[in-house]
Amino acid sequence: MYYINLKVGVFILLLTAAALKTATAGDMNPEKVQVNLLLKGSTVSGSLSSIVIPLKQAGRLFLIEARIDDQEGNLIFDTGATGLVLNRTYFRKYAAYEKPGAGGITGNFSKVHGTIVKEVDASGFFYEKVAADMADLGHIEDKRGVKILGLFGMKMIDDMEVIFDAAANQMILVHIDGDGNRTGTGDDLPQFDFRQKIETHYKIMLVRGKIGDKSLNFCLDTGAEINALHRNVSKKVMETVQISRRAPVGGASSQSSEVLYGIMNELELGSYRFGSMGTVIMDLTAMGEAYGCTIEGMLGYDFWMKGVYSFNFRKKEIGFSVRKEGRQ
Repeated sequence: MYYINLKVGVFILLLTAAALKTATAGDMNPEKVQVNLLLKGSTVSGSLSSIVIPLKQAGRLFLIEARIDDQEGNLIFDTGATGLVLNRTYFRKYAAYEKPGAGGITGNFSKVHGTIVKEVDASGFFYEKVAADMADLGHIEDKRGVKILGLFGMKMIDDMEVIFDAAANQMILVHIDGDGNRTGTGDDLPQFDFRQKIETHYKIMLVRGKIGDKSLNFCLDTGAEINALHRNVSKKVMETVQISRRAPVGGASSQSSEVLYGIMNELELGSYRFGSMGTVIMDLTAMGEAYGCTIEGMLGYDFWMKGVYSFNFRKKEIGFSVRKEGRQ
């Protein structure tokens, strides 16, 4: 099947034995900068070299305040989504067309429909005539108690370098040229200790990491509330995970399943070991089939809180600086 603009990565994890608390966004009011992106392939207008987009947290999800046509609410910043995915609750009256079914973390959605929205304002970052998928995301709203307009995926910002600082509740969008180099001096922007190549499938980012002496293919997903390992990883990898309990898990569809929960201790990217992070052990076959590649793990909230990260699609690389407590 052909998959485009899919949401595969959002976790709504009901870890009944672990109410994991997170900090809420601080009082950030950066100057609102107006930028017009008309269609895919447009560039940042004017002489701006970077734009700060403030984020909020709802549980372990990162939210962008947004207005889509006449609806105001939040979009989940989600690198596990290809592009814009709308919550059907608020856009059910829009003209729509049926698309091939989408694979999810817990199986298949029943149907996927596409539509066009006139305007999207994501914290001052503007788009016009945006193609979007529609899905039922009401269960995410119910669990988090906030208005969710949809998912904000990488296709929306893949023409820029994206600097994601989860602990500071912000991302910085940096204007780049055709080769992926920053167009400004960048003196006030973060510099990164390490850079590594990524693979991309339908705008989804995959990176090679190691656990023990085994190299694994990880999906990078800012919409995942916890890390995940495929249940079929090798015995040597499983021996590094401290399993503590079973827990229910849900995805972008309303289906749920039960998984094993534990602590992953030995993830390495380059020369950096990321320390203890929560993880679930589950079947990621449906996700791999949706992306058309092998996925042996997914890196979510605990991973993002370990450092500051840069995504650059034109160079096909990720950069990161691990916070002191994340180094071993």
